[in-house]
Amino acid sequence: MKQVRKFAPALVLALIAGSAMAASNTDTTFQNVFTLVDAWLTGSLGKTIAIAALAVGLGIGIVKQSILAVVIGISMALALSLGPGVIEGVFNAVL
Repeated sequence: MKQVRKFAPALVLALIAGSAMAASNTDTTFQNVFTLVDAWLTGSLGKTIAIAALAVGLGIGIVKQSILAVVIGISMALALSLGPGVIEGVFNAVL
């Protein structure tokens, strides 16, 4: 009986999360905004921001004589281009 009590909160949270994810797949309230921002980030604006982040990272790396700024610029570019797809995949995942 103690083991059931131990796992009951986790079960309740899993059920709530599952129902919330099911509800989020059917909600289209902000679909237009999502599509617009997704198109910006994965389109030419996102590529421009990614290249700018790389250029700023290269510039700071040259000034500070450190590769870390370049790595941060590349990381930001990757997050910008791949992030929207990852986030959409998380919300559309089926349990």
